[in-house]
Amino acid sequence: MTGIRPAARTVTVRPASRSLARWGMAGLIAEIVAVCTWLVAGAWQGPGYSLVHDDISDMGALTAPHAWAFLIPQALAGAGTIAFVLFGLRPALTHAGRAGRSGPWLAALSGIQDVTDAAFRLDCRAADGCGQAQAAVSWHAQAHNAIGFACVLLLIVTPFVLARRFRRLPEWRRFALPSVLLGVVFVAGLLAVLAPQTASYQGLVQRAIALGGAVWGIAVAAHLVRLGRAEADG
Repeated sequence: MTGIRPAARTVTVRPASRSLARWGMAGLIAEIVAVCTWLVAGAWQGPGYSLVHDDISDMGALTAPHAWAFLIPQALAGAGTIAFVLFGLRPALTHAGRAGRSGPWLAALSGIQDVTDAAFRLDCRAADGCGQAQAAVSWHAQAHNAIGFACVLLLIVTPFVLARRFRRLPEWRRFALPSVLLGVVFVAGLLAVLAPQTASYQGLVQRAIALGGAVWGIAVAAHLVRLGRAEADG
């Protein structure tokens, strides 16, 4: 007598979950590339450039050495981060309701300067003896400053708005408090840059803010990868 074989069990991978994991991985890679780019680019700026005193943006100025070796990876990393936020993080937070709905959009907009810096470059660097007024004579340098200022304001607001959205979802709640703390760090960093007593450490403060934002972004992206894979396997 021939036995009846039980039907083979099939595991269906949810396309949406798999897509979220992929976008999370894209965001993870983008954040790492961004940090490595401005860290490595500082090595070829010459003796006049100071990581403590000079802006990250100066490495993409018209007078900066090997500027495109900095601008291209930065633009790719920025595009990757924006894509991660819009196509990965935003859908993952859909069920949070109306609270903080603008958060992912603010996060995406705050990263635009990483992409636009390749087109809107400063005229010269402080390391070349160039003052702030001289660095922004051309229209593209003025556009650089305007976009940068807008992105800084968006960057400060974003963690607070996203924290409201994180609180609504159990699987994301752990990021609510760190997001608020990151926002406080951003505000403190902006005040440190504007204060005359600490303005000379602008480059160091800027890098600390960029690193803090990148660590937060890596943690969020890695969590999205884990969630996406867990849902796909389930």
